[in-house]
Amino acid sequence: MKSIHLSKLGPVGLAGLAWALASTVTAENWPAWRGPAANGVAPGGNPPKEFSEGKNVLWKIKIPGSGNSTPVIWGDQLFVLTAEKTGEKVAATAGGKSRGRNQAGESRRPSGERSRPNGERGNERGSRSGFGSGSLNREDLLKRFDKDGDGELSDAERDALREEMRRQFGGERGGERSRRSRRSSRGRSGFGGGSKPTEEYRFVILSIDRKTGKENWRSVATTAVPHEGHHRDHGYASGSPVTDGDHIIANFGSRGLYCYNMKGKLQWKKDFGDMRTRNSFGEGSSPALHRDTVVLLWDHEGDSAIYALDKKTGKLKWKKDRNESTGWSTPVVTTHDGVTQVLVNGTRAVRSYRLSDGKLLWQCSGQTSNAIPSVVLDENFAYAMSGFRGAHLAAIKLGGSGDLTDSKSVSWTANRGTPYTPSPLLSNGRIWYLSGNNGILSVRDTKTGKLLVEGERLDGISGVYASPVSAGGRVYIAGRNGTVSVLKDSAKLEVLATNELDDKFDCSPAVVGNQMFLRGKEHLYCIATK
Repeated sequence: MKSIHLSKLGPVGLAGLAWALASTVTAENWPAWRGPAANGVAPGGNPPKEFSEGKNVLWKIKIPGSGNSTPVIWGDQLFVLTAEKTGEKVAATAGGKSRGRNQAGESRRPSGERSRPNGERGNERGSRSGFGSGSLNREDLLKRFDKDGDGELSDAERDALREEMRRQFGGERGGERSRRSRRSSRGRSGFGGGSKPTEEYRFVILSIDRKTGKENWRSVATTAVPHEGHHRDHGYASGSPVTDGDHIIANFGSRGLYCYNMKGKLQWKKDFGDMRTRNSFGEGSSPALHRDTVVLLWDHEGDSAIYALDKKTGKLKWKKDRNESTGWSTPVVTTHDGVTQVLVNGTRAVRSYRLSDGKLLWQCSGQTSNAIPSVVLDENFAYAMSGFRGAHLAAIKLGGSGDLTDSKSVSWTANRGTPYTPSPLLSNGRIWYLSGNNGILSVRDTKTGKLLVEGERLDGISGVYASPVSAGGRVYIAGRNGTVSVLKDSAKLEVLATNELDDKFDCSPAVVGNQMFLRGKEHLYCIATK
């Protein structure tokens, strides 16, 4: 093999060599929730297009506990987070807070209530957690009663809204029904979330051999009684870990941020206190990792912020306050024109922060409320979207500064068919996305915004939380009912296969080589040609 003299390559050659080496490494791994490039694409991936319980399932294992954490993979290790009940009942402390125990068995007392930022979020009693004071905001009322978060009110949700309106504003008109409603609501942490738990949970990271499905090791991050409930469709381990092959960063939100080595030994941990999530829907943002920096989003009903920490020590590099309420988006990191920046979606704005010091580089408004989907990127643009009670998609040119709203930096926009929960897929100059939480697919050309596929319903799939992935020239979309659609990665809709498994899938697929990993409510599948 001919040797390469690095001194003769020059800056451009060195950059190209570094990219090539990085691509080779990342193609063999799925280091973060949305894959090596945070866009849902598996370089070199080639899982089978057809599978079932009896076909092309290399292994299938039961995962203890619950959680919507997507697996991440490095080498032969697969990592997944879970929260499992211990069976031990623990009385809540004053103010609804509960104690927790860390790995050493020490008592952890969650932080107290945070002060509200100035502005519209200051009067929570009037506008968010009750109707008795402040002006009546129709949007807030509707959002409080959308229990399943699908952007629509069912008949039962409408009845609950009417009953609460009668109780709050109509005196005794609710009669015995109102009294029953008050009794039944005790112990609940919000109209949308579940009841405040009184049972301990064990928060665990698992390492699994991806070839055999056997457990390598498990580490218990902490044991605690969560201070809030959660949305009925997920649990207390919804964020995915991230790894660089030396460190594994696991975010359990209000239970802490943890760093492990590849053998499961704890390196450091950080406690950020307790989040107060909207309607007690729970937490779900995953951390981002770029070289020596961990990025953590902390958007909630208290003082929201974005943090940058040293990967090796957990020490704070910087913190920037954010004028945002509860959010579930995951930050993404990119480098453009020599500036490494972290981008994060938000209800008020998509924002870009300089990774080195947290300086706000630009922001762009226009998203709907509850902007959950993560931003996806190509060489020159960021694509941000949201789809809760409205629809918005914007192609934002990288390299701008200041407020880019309605500026020339916004190349094109769209206002229909965008996702509420699933993040988009960016592959081969096309952006794939679902409508709301439904199996209705649209595809656009990233350069022009032209619709290539518009609102096509996928057979066999109704609800979708998982984000689509691309591998081997195919797009995989996992439905909540256990159906996985396989489409050709092209400008036209071409269904290659419709597969069914005996589980429900809310976690996004992860792909390495010829293997695809699907975490269901009960089991973890390894799909591969036998």
